[in-house]
Amino acid sequence: MSYSSVDIFKAAFVGVIFALTLVGNSLVAWVLIKCRRYLLRNRPTYQFILNIVLSDLTVGLLTMPFEFVRELLGKWIFGTVLCKIVEFIEIAVSGTAVITHALISFDRYRSVARPYLPKLRARQIKRMITLSWLLPAFAASPYLYMFQIDEIDSKIICTPKAIPIPWLDKMYQAVTMSLILLLPFLIMCWHYSLVALTMWGISPTVAAENFSNSARRSVVYRNKKRVTRTSGLVAITFIVCWFPTFVLSFVRISSGTEHVHRGQLLQEVAMFGTFINEAINPVIYCAFDRNIKSQVRLRAFCTHNTDSVVTSNDDDHTRHTVETDHRRKSTILETLDLTKSSNRTIQI
Repeated sequence: MSYSSVDIFKAAFVGVIFALTLVGNSLVAWVLIKCRRYLLRNRPTYQFILNIVLSDLTVGLLTMPFEFVRELLGKWIFGTVLCKIVEFIEIAVSGTAVITHALISFDRYRSVARPYLPKLRARQIKRMITLSWLLPAFAASPYLYMFQIDEIDSKIICTPKAIPIPWLDKMYQAVTMSLILLLPFLIMCWHYSLVALTMWGISPTVAAENFSNSARRSVVYRNKKRVTRTSGLVAITFIVCWFPTFVLSFVRISSGTEHVHRGQLLQEVAMFGTFINEAINPVIYCAFDRNIKSQVRLRAFCTHNTDSVVTSNDDDHTRHTVETDHRRKSTILETLDLTKSSNRTIQI
């Protein structure tokens, strides 16, 4: 059997992405689990990052090998059952990663723009993570029926078939896109924009808590450049990598599911875009974090580097502690002022 140069190139590209996804996410997962005492306890952001890492590993291990063979041979050879299961996992678990992106933006918004709010409880975090898996799985469950084996241009492909009722098919595509893609994307953009405004002193949410100028300089200004850069990188990378998927969804909403099938250019670009995003997720979320970065670089156990982990600059934890101290001081000063005023009134 002869392979075309295009098929070999696409298969090699999937192989490289698979290797990066497996190595990068496995390394980050190892660090987070090994250092769970310091990184996961009472720190929602790290728990959400671990959720993204696990979802990316699931997609990498359970779908990318099949995509590699599909691209190399130019056809689907694994039968109808695996066609349904692999495509369902790819859609549902990718949706989990997208929703978790939104959850991370929500947690960072609470930590930066609303530091006076109590931290998320462990039970709340578990419910959010559970929802990030159940909601995409429920929304993508009709694909277990829709994906079928079909022969197009003398090639056997695994592609979704439209629901027999046209208006129901388009409505399902619209609902699925809104729940898995559009709503998490809007939430992420909204929260990161508020984080950026707060970091640059434009948002009044932090200032409304009567923090002193010295507190804002010591906490916000110190992390302004790095956090803004990270949030901007997350938003830009997500938009670039997932933009073809948004276009694909809009085309299917307007023209029907079967208008774009497997093997067409738009579908191929959308698939590669999501795979690339999953491969670079560890870089996006962990490259600028001193705790994870130091552990990845040194490849050491947490017990060998306890001091650096505990004393390193964790944005959320440090900001919450410092700002809480300033709130307490402000409350004490206000109480003293009220007491003095009352004493003066009594003396008069």
